[in-house]
Amino acid sequence: MAQTDYKALLATRMERDFSKWTAQGDIQEHEVYRFLHTMKGTAGTIGMMELSDFCTSQLDSFSEHSTTLLPVESLSAFMASFRSYFTEEEVSPEALPSLEKAVDPPAHGETLVLVIDSDAEFAAQLKELLERQGIPVVIALDGQKGTELFYTLNPQMVLLDTNLPDVDGFHLAERIAEAGRSRHLPLAVMSEDGHIDNYIRAMEIGATDFLPKPLNMAYFLPYIVNRLRSQEIILQGARIDELTGAGNRNKFDESLLQMTNLAERNGKPFTLALLDLDYFKKINDQYGYPAGDEVLRSFSQLVMNAKRDSDHFFRYGGEEFALILPETKPQAAVALMERLHQTLAETGFSIIPEEPIHLTFSAGISEYRLKQETIVNKAEQALYQAKRNGRNQTMVNESEQNDFKRKLNIVIVDDDLLVRKLVSKQFSNWKAEEFDIHIEEYPDGLALVDSDWYRPQENYMILLDGVMPKMDGLEVLSHLRSQYPHDNIVISMLTSRTNESDIVLALKSGADDYIVKPFYAQEVLARVQRLTKRMFS
Repeated sequence: MAQTDYKALLATRMERDFSKWTAQGDIQEHEVYRFLHTMKGTAGTIGMMELSDFCTSQLDSFSEHSTTLLPVESLSAFMASFRSYFTEEEVSPEALPSLEKAVDPPAHGETLVLVIDSDAEFAAQLKELLERQGIPVVIALDGQKGTELFYTLNPQMVLLDTNLPDVDGFHLAERIAEAGRSRHLPLAVMSEDGHIDNYIRAMEIGATDFLPKPLNMAYFLPYIVNRLRSQEIILQGARIDELTGAGNRNKFDESLLQMTNLAERNGKPFTLALLDLDYFKKINDQYGYPAGDEVLRSFSQLVMNAKRDSDHFFRYGGEEFALILPETKPQAAVALMERLHQTLAETGFSIIPEEPIHLTFSAGISEYRLKQETIVNKAEQALYQAKRNGRNQTMVNESEQNDFKRKLNIVIVDDDLLVRKLVSKQFSNWKAEEFDIHIEEYPDGLALVDSDWYRPQENYMILLDGVMPKMDGLEVLSHLRSQYPHDNIVISMLTSRTNESDIVLALKSGADDYIVKPFYAQEVLARVQRLTKRMFS
């Protein structure tokens, strides 16, 4: 749907509300507040930023809970102001945020920062600052929630305040520092007590930094970017084979564990291919080890040029390499191997100009079979069979196939039809062969609560509007968290509320995250993909 169509729909809905008010003669004040709240979020989402700002300026004039009756005549200037935003020239599509095309990924890629701080207003300020720079942030207001998010979301950096309501902040920081040491996790301990003893203690328990409060905000953002960039450089060096540029054995073990965990829990299949260069020892013996190194580098580059971006390539050891192919069946892996065989047959490695070297390789392929050691063993057996059969060929370990399927239900609960359409459309484009997504929409919280929506064996991502008729979003949130398990339900609030008390209520009532309206639909998709990791990893 084009952006101008969304604008027309919003105008139609606005006029319907105004007609209803006029027919009633009087309207309760909290209904005007809810109208402004909804219009603010929707207008910003479809690119009408001036209208969204106007709604923001008017919200303070009305009470969210007042039942005072307002004569519609007293709102005539108010309604005329709204209509003026729809009688101006249409906004050009170029000026609107794209609702249908995926945005470019932020510079920080899969980066996620976890803030553990009982001061919700302060945490929200950090979240807003970093997310404007494309760095996603999740918030925990106590140590228990912080621990849960740390282990389920694997953040790339943690900011932790020492003053927490349920645990000693330094003790929690020590546990996080120990758990994050292998991945060089930046951990900043924060405190309003800037005594030198706290600096020393933070260093002794393994934190990267100590930041006294109040933070110097001019310094804070460059500091975060610096720490994240440094971590990326360190990890890249620790996981890359220096000779070939492929992932090293440590990276292979780490990636294989991640893939098997994903498959065991949620049925996401993958295939492993082990590749071994045929008669490589003869190259070293005849031309020397520098020539052998050059052949390994050239072969690695050839494979990296041929694989998909989503495939993972490693130097498994010596002249043996490994490819982990996500969401790939053995037949597709065989096709990739055949292309590599053909390319190698046509390629001469010019170690000595007058004597180009022609390489062949043998490959063994195995699909995931419930245990990590099984897939490696099966691939090694297939590789051995390929070599025994004469080399320069690919063998697949034929074993009984297990079918896996994971299912995620995206539940959108919002009384704003336009928001539901925008978000639903974005999720309808999220496709994966072995990943079933089902989208459900509810016009208000009561409709969800009264429905037969929950199936224990499935997973749910619930996008819940904060202000709705019949049943407020916070009431729905409390109901869901008290009546249903937490491990297969992730809840994110879609709200225009940004004050401290509302954030505290939402997070303490069990919200995993909140997204402030107005937002881009693509932003919601990106955050959902990150948040659902707690169910699928």
